[in-house]
Amino acid sequence: KFARGMADTPDVDEDAQAGNALLYVFMAAYMASMAVIARMAYMRKQKAVEAGSQAVAAQYGGNFSTVLLTLTTFASVFSGYTVMGVPEEASLKGYLALRWLPAITAIVLGMLVCYPRMRRLSVERSYRSPNDFVTDRYRSKVLRVLCSLCTCMPQLFYLTVQVVSFAELLNGVTLGFVPKFAGMVIFSTIILAMEKLGGMNSVVLSDAVQAVFMIVGFALMLVVLTARFGTLQALAPASCPTLGFANTTSVALLAASGDRGVPPALCTAPGPSECVAFGCIGAARPDFHRAPQTKAQAAHFFFVANFLAFPLNPHMVQRAYVASSDHALRLVALVLLVSPFLTMVPGIVAGIVKATFSPSWPVVSQAAGVSAFSAIGNELKRLGAFEYFLVALLTCSGMASIMSTADSVILGVANALSIDVFEGMVAPGASQRAVILFGTATSVIMTAISVVCGIFVTSADFGTLLTLQNGVILQAVPAFVLGLFTEVPAKAVVAGIVSGIASFVLVWLVYNPLGGLHMPEPNVGALVNFAVVAVAWRPTRGLVPPVDVYGEMRFGPPLTVADIRERMAGSVEPRRPLLVLMALGLLATVPFYGAACGPPGALAWGVPVWALVVFLAALVTTTLGLAAAWTWRPGMGDEAGGVERDPKCVEEGDKEALGLEAIDFEVCFDEATETAIGCPKDVAVGSPRAGAQSDREAPASEKSAAAASQSRASSARARDDGEESVAASSPPSGASVAAPRAEASAGRPRWWSTGLYENGAGPHVVCCLFFRRAIG
Repeated sequence: KFARGMADTPDVDEDAQAGNALLYVFMAAYMASMAVIARMAYMRKQKAVEAGSQAVAAQYGGNFSTVLLTLTTFASVFSGYTVMGVPEEASLKGYLALRWLPAITAIVLGMLVCYPRMRRLSVERSYRSPNDFVTDRYRSKVLRVLCSLCTCMPQLFYLTVQVVSFAELLNGVTLGFVPKFAGMVIFSTIILAMEKLGGMNSVVLSDAVQAVFMIVGFALMLVVLTARFGTLQALAPASCPTLGFANTTSVALLAASGDRGVPPALCTAPGPSECVAFGCIGAARPDFHRAPQTKAQAAHFFFVANFLAFPLNPHMVQRAYVASSDHALRLVALVLLVSPFLTMVPGIVAGIVKATFSPSWPVVSQAAGVSAFSAIGNELKRLGAFEYFLVALLTCSGMASIMSTADSVILGVANALSIDVFEGMVAPGASQRAVILFGTATSVIMTAISVVCGIFVTSADFGTLLTLQNGVILQAVPAFVLGLFTEVPAKAVVAGIVSGIASFVLVWLVYNPLGGLHMPEPNVGALVNFAVVAVAWRPTRGLVPPVDVYGEMRFGPPLTVADIRERMAGSVEPRRPLLVLMALGLLATVPFYGAACGPPGALAWGVPVWALVVFLAALVTTTLGLAAAWTWRPGMGDEAGGVERDPKCVEEGDKEALGLEAIDFEVCFDEATETAIGCPKDVAVGSPRAGAQSDREAPASEKSAAAASQSRASSARARDDGEESVAASSPPSGASVAAPRAEASAGRPRWWSTGLYENGAGPHVVCCLFFRRAIG
């Protein structure tokens, strides 16, 4: 009955559905693969809980390999904006869509500024929420709530884009068979089920598959578009070989008669007014070659600048926290810098091709409401079997990218609000089940709001929504950036956020005094925020700091900048001169030099000169970003709380089997090689050095479970070695190990002397250290 109701909608061409049968098979296979992944994620999450992880940690956290981390971040960044928004923007604005290239570079710049410190703190301070840094650093309930609102509320815009993207994609590729609203409901059901079943495991594992679909699909799309329609250089002249003229009256008649899959009649010459040009950019869309005016230049600048705040999105911060090492996070930054040239460029080319050729396409591919991505797919699958397969792959890659971002968004928001607000303020001491139920309710409510908002949104509105999203997140920038590098008082940050949000709402509803400069309302609010923080900094410095019992209970004494510097000792953060050059490079991508690039419409290799300069500036900025990311050298504590070790060294099971809560290391001088190396410190077995942070130190509520797990592991090791289990049930400590330690250490170099030696771990750890040093 539902399918019949869908087929009876006036936009459906029933005759055209027969040609979509194979496409539907591909889509069904993809959905089946997502069901399998959801099942695997559920089993992985349950295994983590059975192994002793808390339910909240199993739902929202994890520790994922470099490959998985790279793929999941890639799939989350390149979302519905990439699949639907970029081609649509290019079809409407032409080469102005090149602004997406420096925008992604701006994301990486923000990551390189914040993530080296945030990731290290997340390891050593056991962060569970994307906003835990705010709680740890400021100990202010008000600021915690404000930052949660500033980072979580904009996710409604982001999720709405994903919901609408999926619905429009489904409506387009099914030729109207699935209406937009039905597509939004189907999409919401899928992502909520994935989140509920596997949590972060569902997100990461599905992203790994989805990223592969995206990379292969977009690369093939660029090749096929170039082969079938021609290069941008060949299509640029107004009188290129593919020039033709379509009869608009024929299009109207075909639409009225229901023949939506039939191409319109062509004109033999550009005579009558109803004949429009197609096939050549210069004839069909000459406005694409014109240099942008001041308003477009300002839009480009604020669009790119606002992306600097993108790394503070909860789902992005989660990626930094679940990284297996700082090196893994650095690799993610390197991949993201290169990836827009692999994904955004094909989308821009697709949009320009659609704008150039769409007058000659059937109504089903050029009618209002049909996205550029769907239109390209409809036309490609008419050309042959390979193109049909490519469209199926592109459809799956499109759904993949949209779903990966959506489930990341709702999981990130649920994580932040359930811990920061529910557990931290509403119900302190709430059970694990209650926290997860609150997160699930948050996901459902957020998704329902996005579906309702999606009714009034189309892909043409995505650029505006993204500007709003990033602009609101800008309000949280002082809390994170200044908190990481300065001793800014909490009250100054609170005053800035309150003033900034109030200013944003006021100028949005009443009047924008900076509208003459084409500054968006969110940026006006951010400007007020930054100014108020600067003014309030000194007067609030001597005030009594706020008290947060929840923060004290979780993290102990408040985090200071001195503490942060101490934890970063031994690490080399990205070189600041290169980061400054990256920022200047982003500024150079703004096409304010359009009029200076020759006469109007001046081309170079078939591309407007101003657009070529934008592309080259983006390429140079990306190169600077690669250099900056490469200068990031994580220290000896790269892995979770200790020296970067080989996979065996870092396994939690090894530490439990050894009866250790933590392994503490120091830099020692090896007299044999006259070099400094990382060495285990001379500590008592079973406890870290006084004052040292343990590896992802567990809260007090987890200690008993950890102790039980430790005891089981120790007993198992003893049985495997043929020893009595009671002999390994508890490690030696205190005076009982002093004599054996002295005897074992006799004649050894200083770096050999360690409490680990008694359990036979010393040689293994030193071997790990030597191996890492030898290849590093």
